[in-house]
Amino acid sequence: MAHAHAVRIRPRVKHGKRASDAGRERAASLIAAANAAEKGISKEHADRLFRRIAASSPLPMGKLRAELIPDSTWKRAGKTLGPQASQTVARLEHVLSFATSIWENESAAARWLNRPHMELRGATPISLLKTEAGGRAVESVLAALEYGFPV
Repeated sequence: MAHAHAVRIRPRVKHGKRASDAGRERAASLIAAANAAEKGISKEHADRLFRRIAASSPLPMGKLRAELIPDSTWKRAGKTLGPQASQTVARLEHVLSFATSIWENESAAARWLNRPHMELRGATPISLLKTEAGGRAVESVLAALEYGFPV
């Protein structure tokens, strides 16, 4: 019987960056994401983000987007997504930025988001970004990776 194993991608460990600098950058990214979500994120912006991530995903772009924002919500939205969908997109953008800062490569960060991780009970990080609690769990794993803690 074959067992599915989570693929582990090792980030580049940055020794030169101070923890306070990384924390400030992450806080600025989070604040920017929250401000964007409050105003409402355009479908065009969200579409570009999903396309970038789908380039490294085994799922087609539409299915990847539907995993986070239901088709009915996407179709019902005008040019700007509603509050909940905007928060989800902002969360995704923030986590992608955080992961990119660790791997120093957006493509590698997107691949990590799309692969199961054992610290997330075998779930893909991107699948957990539907909720704030899931986003926090993904951020915790990223923080552990950033500082070289075993995960």
